[in-house]
Amino acid sequence: ASKFKEEPKTEEYRISDRNIHNTPHDYRLVISPEEIKQLQEELKKHDVISFDTETTGIDPTQAELVGISFAFEKGKAFYVPIDADQTVAMKQLEHFAPFLQDEHKKFIGQNIKFDILMMMQYGIRIPSVDFDTMIAHYLLEPDLRHKLDILSETYLDYKMVPIEELIGKKSTGQGSMRDVPLEKIKEYAAEDADVVFQIAPVLGQKIKEFDVESVLRKIELPL
Repeated sequence: ASKFKEEPKTEEYRISDRNIHNTPHDYRLVISPEEIKQLQEELKKHDVISFDTETTGIDPTQAELVGISFAFEKGKAFYVPIDADQTVAMKQLEHFAPFLQDEHKKFIGQNIKFDILMMMQYGIRIPSVDFDTMIAHYLLEPDLRHKLDILSETYLDYKMVPIEELIGKKSTGQGSMRDVPLEKIKEYAAEDADVVFQIAPVLGQKIKEFDVESVLRKIELPL
């Protein structure tokens, strides 16, 4: 238990000057057949893939997909918008189902259980999870908050785009991700996948140092 006290709790409140506006990045929108083919070729090359979904709500059994994001290199990510028409959406996802269901791919995410449940609503079953940044941080710092923006500022010294910039603050008048302009949601969604990809190895090393890898691999991730 003493190992959990090695890092100062004040790290949670660090405020960074680095953000999407002053940090080089390559976030790409994937819509055309050529762009889809390019992303497919990239997915073939990489084994470790950060995956994230954007949805119309927080209940994966009721929400609809708005888009999916992939990252497998630092500072580079792809965002695929998904149509509101469910028939069209299913056809769009056919391009990526073989990769998402590939048992040899190592998927990482932040609370990726949500994304797995979300994809199940569209008939896609992600076979396994290699790493979850939220669960890893819980094992390292159980008394702190585990939101991705906090982890980003703590471990990457990078301030993420807040969701309030896209849909406003939580209230009865809060907007929907479906209504956010493509260029804006692309930057936000791709950033999520990119940040998770960058944080995962940092937390992975700490998991080993704190000797809790067996708990992560044998209990938390299977569960």
